[in-house]
Formats: sequence, structure tokens, C-alpha cells
Amino acid sequence: MDAPYQAGPDVHVLPTNLPLPGLGVLPINAYVLLAEEPVLIDTGIGPDVDDFVDALSSVVDPQALRWVWLTHDDADHTGAIRRVFELAPHARLVTHGFSALRMSSWWPVPFERVHAIRVGDRLPVGDRTLRAVAPPLYDNPMSTGLLDEATGSLFSVDSFGALLPEATEDAGEVPHEALAGGMRAWATADSPWAHLLDRRRFAQVLDGMHRLQPSRIFSSHLPAASGTSLERFLQVLESVPDAEPAVAPNHEEFAQMLAAMTAAQPQPRPVAAM
Repeated sequence: MDAPYQAGPDVHVLPTNLPLPGLGVLPINAYVLLAEEPVLIDTGIGPDVDDFVDALSSVVDPQALRWVWLTHDDADHTGAIRRVFELAPHARLVTHGFSALRMSSWWPVPFERVHAIRVGDRLPVGDRTLRAVAPPLYDNPMSTGLLDEATGSLFSVDSFGALLPEATEDAGEVPHEALAGGMRAWATADSPWAHLLDRRRFAQVLDGMHRLQPSRIFSSHLPAASGTSLERFLQVLESVPDAEPAVAPNHEEFAQMLAAMTAAQPQPRPVAAM
């Protein structure tokens, strides 16, 4: 896990940048929204649960959390969910009802603490209201993003994610062509069904996203971005149905990827003899 960073007056990013040899770096983000009733958005990727809790605790005392908004139940969003709920006794779980049910197959979900939500619902969190929104592309049908109606911050789940040349804390620092290519590569792999889309109806979906006019964009798989980037992001997504489909690695290519990832990992220092 990487060091948390502040991406707005009330938004902190809890990032992990996952190197994928030959492809780039994939950001995996959780967020803390410091509303009057603090909100944690997703819980990182395992197995570094202790690191995630340390990063979270550097931003807010887990006991102060009142809401954990789980955008969907994929493993890169649920890594520390059990520990967080042990440490945050006053928090409620905001998520798609089917996500809560599916998670109960591997975690004794405290259903009495679940606040089921669907697109269009609003959640008051003290000094503001959060509105559940549907991301334009996704890899899980339970995906539910949110718009902070007080500040315009949009948490777009997996949409607008990108494979990047290197880790950064600001999407604006990534050259346009690299960002567009990385976003297209991510979208074709994460939402392979996009090639089957009705273009007219997809255009309506993107227009709905345009009308949100966010001030900031916080994707689960992209560094923090200004709302002024939305038009460029939507143009990239518009091209996804006609892009070359992503091709999964075969066995030999996968073995090579694993070897490269292992070689890139820092090696433990030898223990000095006593």
C-alpha cells in the first residue's frame, strides 16, 4: 500500500499502485470523505489489511466512521471490510443489497448494520447528502457510485480507470495520449461487454454522466482528477465499443508476467548475524 494523500479539502485517498509488468501501473483506491458523519468508500485490496488500517487511521479514527460505502463486492474493494467493521462499531454498510447477500457467503455480514441502496437513492451524512449514481462502465452489476451533492465530488467506481505509465497523485500529470490509451485498455478489459453496446443508448448514458458536472472525479482506478477532465474522459469511453477487444494472456504469457512481478518485488534484507 502507498501513502495516503489529500485530494480535496474533505477527501483523502488511500491508494495502492499495483505494477503489471508490460502493461503499466493500476491504481486501486479507497477514499475517506470527511463529512460531518465520516464515510469510508471501499476498503482496499488484500492481503495488506494492517497497512490499510494504518493508512485509514492516519486520516480518521475508525471508531469515528459512521458509514462504509462499498461500491461493489469485488476483492479489490473489500480487502479490509471485516477488520474495518470490527474497528468501527458505529458504522453502517451502504451497498447494493445483492452485494451484501453475496458477501455473506464468505463473511458473516452484520445485516442489522446494512443500509441497502440503489441508484437514485439519497443518503444524508450530517452536513451533506450523497446520491447513488450508476457508473457508465463496470465489471460488476452491483456497482454503485456516489455524488456528493454539496461539493460535486463524483466517486465513479471502476469507470475512468486507467493503466498508467507510473504512479501519480494527479491524473492531470499523465500525458493525454498515455492517459487515453491506458483508460481505453482498462475499459476494454474491465467491461468487455462494451463491444455489444447499442451506441445510441450508450450515448444517452454518457450524456447523463455529463449532466452531473462534477467538480472532482474520484475513480477506484485512477488518481484524483479535476471535473474539467470529464469531457475528455467521456470521449475516451465513447470510443470503447469500437476499440480492439482486450485479450487475456495465455499460460506462457501469464507465467512470464508472474515472474516479472516477482522480480519487481523488493527483497527482504538479510538479518545480520548476532
